[in-house]
Amino acid sequence: MKKFKRVFIIFLGFVLIVTMSSCSNKTKETTSMRDKKVQESIFKSGTNDSNFVQLTKINDNVWVHTTYYNINGVRTLSNGLLVLTTKGLVLLDTPWTNDQTKELIKLTKEKFNQNIIAAIVTHAHMDRIGGIKTLLDNKIDVKSTPLTAQMAEKLGYDKPNPVITNNDEILSFGETKLEVYFPGEGHTADNIVVWLPKYKILYAGCIAKPLESNDIGNTKDANIKEWPNSVQNLINKFPSVEIVIPSHGKWGSKQILTHTFDLLKKLF
Repeated sequence: MKKFKRVFIIFLGFVLIVTMSSCSNKTKETTSMRDKKVQESIFKSGTNDSNFVQLTKINDNVWVHTTYYNINGVRTLSNGLLVLTTKGLVLLDTPWTNDQTKELIKLTKEKFNQNIIAAIVTHAHMDRIGGIKTLLDNKIDVKSTPLTAQMAEKLGYDKPNPVITNNDEILSFGETKLEVYFPGEGHTADNIVVWLPKYKILYAGCIAKPLESNDIGNTKDANIKEWPNSVQNLINKFPSVEIVIPSHGKWGSKQILTHTFDLLKKLF
């Protein structure tokens, strides 16, 4: 009996050592995976501008998607946003084209193992809505204001879901809240912005110009008279903003808003 107890105790000790070693390895593996996620800040996919897309990390749950398109012989950069929520991925604006949007869907699925569950289109220009057909083909709910939906159809794009009916509306995706705000006409009559209060990030789209810009850019559909007032509304409404993301160029601090305001005032 004593011999049996001694063997049993040795056996238990062996099992305990193996278990602790296994747990330790799993902990190291989990930590390693977590560290890898934090450390990786850029993902790229595609072979050339026709299907190239880049994801750049703002934080673990907010990424900028960047694509390029030739506009009158000029290779033009365009930014959108990808927000990771507990319900899935939310896309703010599409890439320029459907092919780029297909590549973006593939890349996000590969890197985050989540589906894009919804998208918000901030106005009806190609750099914001060019990939809408791909999103709709993938059964992704593309939300917009009624005016953007109307303008999209007029310009030959598929119609987004016109459910953003208030000038200041909060959309919830699990624990993540996105505030969609219409500051007034500016770059277009339908330009809206999206505020991420949890992260103090303002996705300003085309109503804001990056600090490297020396002019206000495309004014074909702009309301120049109201644009400065609309930017001032953004400055007043989001005083705690830490990061402002424009459609074209580098993102940065709230100085982007004051810089845009200054550029506009030069026109008067």
